Amino acid sequence: MRWTTEDFTAARKQEQLRRLPLAAMFTALGVLLPQIFHALGLGSTFLPMFLPVLAAALLLPLNLALIVAIVTPSLSWLLTGMPPLSPPMLPLLLIELPVATAVASSCRRGLQLPVLAAVAAAMLSDRVLLWLVIEVVTRVSGLQHPLFGPAVVLAGLPGVVLQLVVLPPAVHLIEQRFPRLALHSLRREYR
Repeated sequence: MRWTTEDFTAARKQEQLRRLPLAAMFTALGVLLPQIFHALGLGSTFLPMFLPVLAAALLLPLNLALIVAIVTPSLSWLLTGMPPLSPPMLPLLLIELPVATAVASSCRRGLQLPVLAAVAAAMLSDRVLLWLVIEVVTRVSGLQHPLFGPAVVLAGLPGVVLQLVVLPPAVHLIEQRFPRLALHSLRREYR
């Protein structure tokens, strides 16, 4: 059977509809997991919201993953008040999460890199972006200190390690258990 462009588009839309519950689950985990970490006093050091959001970036199409990256911190703030508006953590996460998501998804789905490489690239881009944003904000506000930006970036290193340790085996396990979510399944379905 030869696929037309319309067939391919319809199949992609249907596949994305099937993945909506998974996007909702990652969003719910993105609200719940930080609450658990904060209750244990581990909060922002371990970047808990990144775990489900980056998992979505690695397992879902980019447009759905970006929705998860934007809705998760917004919904968390509406339901729990976290991440806070002051200090401006919510606006910062609304920049960081979509960028890390785009990088992880592009590396995994576009360049077809291994999960570890995609997560490493996403976290490196996130840390560089965070440092640049902090440098700009501190200069504009007149609160410059040469160690402030590096200190904030380094404070999240335990979270970077957590992402690198947890996400590759978790994504592998999910892809193994649910083969339709695996990277190669989309190409095979539309041939």
